[in-house]
Amino acid sequence: MADGGDEFDIDTRVQMSGLLFKRPFGHKANKWQKRFFIVKEGFLLYYPEKEKTIFDRSGHFNIHPKGVIPLGGISVEAGECPGQRFAILITHKDFKGEITLAAESAQDRDQWTNIISKSGKVTWKNAQIGEAMVQKLEDNSKKIAEEKQAYMEKLQNEAKALKEEKGKKEELEKMASELAEEKAAIEEAARQLREEKDFTQQELDQSLESMRKIEQDKMELERTTEGLQGQLEKVRQEKDSTQSRLQELDEQKLMLAEENAKLAEFTSALKDDLDNIDFQRRQIEEDRKLAEELLAEKERRARELEEEREKHEEEAVELKLNLEAVALEKQRTEHKLKQEKISRVKTEKRLRIAEDSLRRLDKALRDSGVKIDIELETDVSNLRKFFEEAVEEASFEAQMPEIMRDAVTAHAQFKRNSRRVEEAEEIESKAPPPVKPRSKRTSQVDMSLDLPPPPEEAP
Repeated sequence: MADGGDEFDIDTRVQMSGLLFKRPFGHKANKWQKRFFIVKEGFLLYYPEKEKTIFDRSGHFNIHPKGVIPLGGISVEAGECPGQRFAILITHKDFKGEITLAAESAQDRDQWTNIISKSGKVTWKNAQIGEAMVQKLEDNSKKIAEEKQAYMEKLQNEAKALKEEKGKKEELEKMASELAEEKAAIEEAARQLREEKDFTQQELDQSLESMRKIEQDKMELERTTEGLQGQLEKVRQEKDSTQSRLQELDEQKLMLAEENAKLAEFTSALKDDLDNIDFQRRQIEEDRKLAEELLAEKERRARELEEEREKHEEEAVELKLNLEAVALEKQRTEHKLKQEKISRVKTEKRLRIAEDSLRRLDKALRDSGVKIDIELETDVSNLRKFFEEAVEEASFEAQMPEIMRDAVTAHAQFKRNSRRVEEAEEIESKAPPPVKPRSKRTSQVDMSLDLPPPPEEAP
């Protein structure tokens, strides 16, 4: 509700005050903020809403407003905006866009529009016009006084003439009476003009004093406005930061809500799992008792297997000794096979040389043109066949040691693998014995059994 009216408020020294809605200047966004406004001597000041309580309590306005709007030369009119029926539109040729305010009722809007419009007339130009008007009134008063003096002199001259004319005495008295009435009227008019002049001069003095105060307040307000603009920029930055933090908080709230829902589901599932775990625990307890019984049985069987293991270890030691003897015999055999292979390779080479010699002999005999005896030719052919068969037999015999060695090695490897598989299947079919450290002897036997077969020599 607006406070104030046409008269000047001496206690608060403002023309009008009250709450209005304000839209951000220079923006078309439909975002309205409630502010406390004051009209003071040609300026519209606005503050945060809470300033109204301080103003009503103290009776004095704050000289540091949130914003200042000069009203000199402005145009104000009523209007409507989206969401606000009782809008007040303020424009000026020096403003960028228009300033949009809004009241809570049509009566408040009309009252504010009237006061703002009247305050817009208090300008320096209007003060100069008033001073010129007072000067003109003073000149008119002097001119009327001179005309009055001239008229009085004229009347006196005419009265003298009338006095001289005795025949026109009554007419002169009547004219004197009329002139006296006119004089009284002129004196009354002059008195009223002097009163109007004094009143106008007083108003002009007050206006000049107000203008000086306005200029001082304007300079103070300009300095205040500059400081407020810097503070406003900081407030805008803080507002942006606060809005970003609020958005982050909203996102965190949504995430917490989702996590609470998931936690509730997880709690329900966990409760079900606990029930299942309790049921499984009872089953495990029963299984444990059964396992203890089986463990006792397995320990008994493990003891029996341990006795069998010791027997196997003794057999393994004996087998290792046999394997070492077989390895030595194998090395001797391989050495002999190498020597035999070398001798057979040499024999094969000699046979090939002999065969080449026979071929050359046969060719030489054929090329010489000498008549060869049929028996000699037959003997040469038979000898060539003999050497060819000898080469083939030597080549086959040279390959025999390698083939035999591979066969013997493969057979021994097959037997070892078969024995290991049978032992593993036998151990797996029985219960595992209790874990205890192996003896040094057992470890040596196992290592000897796991040795890979000796590498095969290239032919």
